[in-house]
Amino acid sequence: MDKKSIFIIIGVAVIVVLCAAGYAVYASEGHTVPSHTTKMITDMMGRNVTIPVPVQKVVTIGSVPVQNTFIFALGKNGTIANGLPESFIKQGRWKYQQVFAPNLIGQPGMQSASYEPNAEEILKAGPDLVFTMDMATVKSLDKSDIRVVYLSWVDAEDVKKLMTLMGEIYDEQEKAQEYVQFFDMTIQRIDAKVSTIPADQRPKVLYFQYTSMSVPHKIGDWWITKAGGKSVTDEPRQTESLKIEPEQIVKWNPDIIIVASPAEIGAVYNDTRLSSVPAIKNKRVYITPMGAHIWSHRGIETPLTVLWAAKTFYPDTFADLDLEAETIVFYKKFFGYPLTSDQVKEILSGKAKA
Repeated sequence: MDKKSIFIIIGVAVIVVLCAAGYAVYASEGHTVPSHTTKMITDMMGRNVTIPVPVQKVVTIGSVPVQNTFIFALGKNGTIANGLPESFIKQGRWKYQQVFAPNLIGQPGMQSASYEPNAEEILKAGPDLVFTMDMATVKSLDKSDIRVVYLSWVDAEDVKKLMTLMGEIYDEQEKAQEYVQFFDMTIQRIDAKVSTIPADQRPKVLYFQYTSMSVPHKIGDWWITKAGGKSVTDEPRQTESLKIEPEQIVKWNPDIIIVASPAEIGAVYNDTRLSSVPAIKNKRVYITPMGAHIWSHRGIETPLTVLWAAKTFYPDTFADLDLEAETIVFYKKFFGYPLTSDQVKEILSGKAKA
């Protein structure tokens, strides 16, 4: 080999080394390194979406907290490039979103108060994907050539489909299946006990939002039933939410009432229109716990909701159920976060404030 060829080889080698070093430094400074590998996934609208491998940066639009919980459970909270929308921040109740994912602090919100996506901010962030549970957002972002994946959770079983899809997107299929198995096993554990309770001994339960006089989600009927209660609103309906009146609550005559906000407890007890209801007379009005999301709403914490509700409905039957220990194990296993005793108590109280 002549000297000229040797110099060329050495020169090429030096260039390769320098490029590799520069690439490493660029990545170490927090920049997203472009991916040259892609794969096709099918979202929950049946749309085929080509995504990069690996997914390194995402934006969540619409129901931001609930979508974030699925990302947290895969240990991928560091990929989220947006903060909570202003409308959620003003509620002052989403403390644990930022406890579990400190990277959300200081990140810009990327939607309006009416949940419309800010395409300009999203493009500036340059995410690999945008997640949303809103079909109008899908259409809007498609027009801006922003890659968007539609997620859906209407029925209880959808959580497993959603988690499986997220596992495929993040190449965390094994972790996603661990959650699916946990979900099923938790429900089976509770069912083994509540299935023996006669129908006429099961409490009538109302889960609702007092301030809006509405039932926010059909999922409430599901977890009340799985925990051994009889949901007074468990009737076929086309919409997620259901408007109700105080007179209807009196007619239902629930034994237990569950609300999602601490402020609503006093309001329910002080409403003279409801004074004859057993739940009021027997002081059985409860606040649902709140961690990364409101447990009673759709979210990754739904299995914990069933555990909490079963122990709330039947404290003697589930006297051996250590809810604090169950909560610690869940967040450590799926979020990788070791809760303190005080944090667990705060989550279970439903009173955490940001």
